[in-house]
Amino acid sequence: MTGQDGHRRLSTIALRMLAFLILVMLAMTVTVAQQRGAGAYVADLSATDAGEARHFVTGLMVADLVASGLSAPAAFASDYALRLPVALPLSQVTLFHGIEAAWLGVLPPTTAAALLLPALSTALLLVAAGWAAARATGPLPGVAAGFMLSAVHPVREASLSVGPDLPLALALLLTALALSGLGRTGRVRDAALLAAAGSLAVLLAPAGALVIAVPPLAALLSGRLGVMRRAGFWGPLILWVGLAIVMASVSGARPEPFASAALVATFAGLRDAFGLLPVGLAGAGFLFTLGAGRQQAEGEEEEVDSSAMVPVAALAAALGLAVALGLPAGTGVLLLAAPVAMLAAFGAMRVIGLLLSGWTIVSGLAVALLLLASAMPALLEPIHKGAIGMDAAAEAFLALPSTAGSGPAVIVVAADAGGVGAFAAAVAQRDPVGRIFVVDAARLPTEAPDGFLKRLQEIGASALVLAPGEAGTARAAAGGLGRIGRFPRADGGGAVELFAVAFAPAAEAPPDPRIILRRLATPGS
Repeated sequence: MTGQDGHRRLSTIALRMLAFLILVMLAMTVTVAQQRGAGAYVADLSATDAGEARHFVTGLMVADLVASGLSAPAAFASDYALRLPVALPLSQVTLFHGIEAAWLGVLPPTTAAALLLPALSTALLLVAAGWAAARATGPLPGVAAGFMLSAVHPVREASLSVGPDLPLALALLLTALALSGLGRTGRVRDAALLAAAGSLAVLLAPAGALVIAVPPLAALLSGRLGVMRRAGFWGPLILWVGLAIVMASVSGARPEPFASAALVATFAGLRDAFGLLPVGLAGAGFLFTLGAGRQQAEGEEEEVDSSAMVPVAALAAALGLAVALGLPAGTGVLLLAAPVAMLAAFGAMRVIGLLLSGWTIVSGLAVALLLLASAMPALLEPIHKGAIGMDAAAEAFLALPSTAGSGPAVIVVAADAGGVGAFAAAVAQRDPVGRIFVVDAARLPTEAPDGFLKRLQEIGASALVLAPGEAGTARAAAGGLGRIGRFPRADGGGAVELFAVAFAPAAEAPPDPRIILRRLATPGS
């Protein structure tokens, strides 16, 4: 290669990278606009998903742990969980929480800053899927595939929440694309990219271990089993298996027995998200990938690289296997969204190509029109994430004179897992010094209102939060307390109520809430 040729090649690569980044920024801008339109920036964390607050608070815990110098991490995590009971134990912390910790270390720990991470993940997923689909189908179908992916509900809903599913979907897709690049070139650099992308998937979440099945399935689908004799094929697999074993041993995650009902639910979810026609075209695209790699290797000329879709089809098959082994159907639908959109474009291009042989531009226009029309019904359905009152209640609690001191303050929250998580996440954003202790009312088991009030005084609680519809002992005990305020839900489903708890004499108040909270956390206490 001459110096001039090398310069042109580097210029081409730089231009492609610049175009890719511009598309990512455009997609991120659209995603942020969708988030704002859905009300995500003023809604409580865990308003729609109880796990959202757990991931947010755990990310903050990791950031604080790193800031503390990583001294006594087990004790640090234990104390953190006493204050904010939704924080995950260290055994369940994954790379996602490390990424979130780094993200919130650069940006302020607010809801808006946290939601920029799923916005970026969504943008990267959309552009990567559309870019790769364009390689196998042409520019117009590729753009339409990315647009269709951006319109489906699972992706739009995931972009409104903090969680590992979107980054995992991106890592899985990048693994499939890296495998496609390795199949084309066979270079060590591409093998390293494949190993890195797959390792990222394994470390992000336990479900990421399914990448182990992608290379063998790709070899089987393409009919090129000979690649399994190469060292570059087994190197990444061995690394992923080792990482998956470590992750499973730490977290205790195990596959479940075969569940055909989960596969049916996943198919129903994809049908509802995309429509029956795109899912059917994705199935056709999967069939068209069979032997595509072998045909490419035998020298059959094509205007597009159809072998690039083989790893995507293998990823779809691996995800189906993961759903059968216990992956929740909702997560499976989200992780399958990008492969289904890409396979639908590929299948539509092949089916229409059979009818319009040689009319590549016309076929591309027809496929783009078909996919865009299929995306419109989903795009017209609004998605909303409303406030559930916990964030406003937390702000009101922190404004109380009894909370403004330098000592610890305890508040008891009577709500479901999502409500407790939303309140804990709201406190975590506003309490950087860690003075506030959020206590789930379920940890104060009593049968009589008087006993519940006694428990509140034992732990030095200064306030009680009641979620709308919360009944039982906490509701009965609140009748004897002074209500500070009501904070309505955005959907009109009642209001969160904040009550002041009468203090016991200062001499009887516990010097440190951790003493009693640790005892309450002990089974049988």
